[in-house]
Amino acid sequence: MAYNTIYGKLTADPNDLVGALAYIIYKQQKVEFCRTTSGGNPSREEIERFHAIASLDASIAAYRSQAEAMAQAFLNEGLDDLVQRTEAETRQDVLYTYIGTINTSLQTQLTTVNGALAAKRTWVGWLRDVGGNLIVNVVTILVIGALVLGYKFIGELQQSTETKAGLGSASAPVSPATDATKN
Repeated sequence: MAYNTIYGKLTADPNDLVGALAYIIYKQQKVEFCRTTSGGNPSREEIERFHAIASLDASIAAYRSQAEAMAQAFLNEGLDDLVQRTEAETRQDVLYTYIGTINTSLQTQLTTVNGALAAKRTWVGWLRDVGGNLIVNVVTILVIGALVLGYKFIGELQQSTETKAGLGSASAPVSPATDATKN
């Protein structure tokens, strides 16, 4: 059998990825041809005709075109995957940065609260809290006492006013008309 020159026509050099993919496409078509021709057993003449057609410049261009489309699809898929992973990593980095900022803020606030609580745990802090509560209680008692005394004063003032006006009292002054009927 003569040497097949298809590989050399499809590839420009050993690092030609498109040429290698074109050769894979050629081999797939050859396997399919052999499987479907003469019940899976093509003759030498049928295989030579296949090679003659596959060696045409139009066939070589078609194989390379299909290979370029395949390489472009592969590249696009790879880039899409890279973009998705990069976006996910970027979102994750932003989230970690945000959480770190919040964590720093919370630690600062906790330190402040712990400092305030520690100050209250001393004798001075305890006395300050007790003294503050005592002052609030005394002021509350004074306000309630003032209200009670004020209410009592208003009640006495009202009763005194009613007595002077002769309203609602058992020892109400005698009116002149009642005084005349007694005489």
